[in-house]
Amino acid sequence: MIEIFSRKKNTKSIRDLFIETSSLTKNAFGTMKKAVLAYVDGNFDLAEKESKITIATEKKQDRVKEEIFERIFSRETMVFSRTDRILIIENIDKITNKIEFVVRKLLLYQVNIKDPLKEGIKELAELNMRIGNEVHEMVIAVLDDFEKTRFHITEITNLRRTVREKQWELQKMNYDYQDDFLGFRYTETLIKYLMETADRAEIFADRVFILINKYAP
Repeated sequence: MIEIFSRKKNTKSIRDLFIETSSLTKNAFGTMKKAVLAYVDGNFDLAEKESKITIATEKKQDRVKEEIFERIFSRETMVFSRTDRILIIENIDKITNKIEFVVRKLLLYQVNIKDPLKEGIKELAELNMRIGNEVHEMVIAVLDDFEKTRFHITEITNLRRTVREKQWELQKMNYDYQDDFLGFRYTETLIKYLMETADRAEIFADRVFILINKYAP
């Protein structure tokens, strides 16, 4: 469906860089999940380690984004316009920025999450990781197969809906079980950031949906 031409040799194509940047987002979702699970279980050292890996991944993605922006204005072409290529990369980057908010939250303060909330927060982290996998697959698909892209868009939307339902359930439980103000407020914000990460992925999926309808033959 999409042809990419490059006169450069021994360099990654724009296509390769698009896949690389979405792969980094996928990896960030994975290490964020490990960090959240460790934090909830009270393993703060491991949570810190995985959080720092996640932050490093976000920084690496910034370097890839810079390279893409340099190449976008070269003669190397894709079906997507330069404006739409920038839109895709900026939206991937915004997802990773939200992931970074989650792990930086973990580094701020140590709270003992009450048992009734633990499994639900772990589930939010797991759902987010699944969303990250779908985002990566969606980016790969949009370069070749718009119909397959639609499938991944639907999966992201459905997973985000599940996250939303779990978020409200956990916020209610937070009122019931987290009985000190600092613990309550910290837990509330952590849940909120996990929700916002899923939201950001769905916003990207919505924008990809618009793009595939724009470019569909």
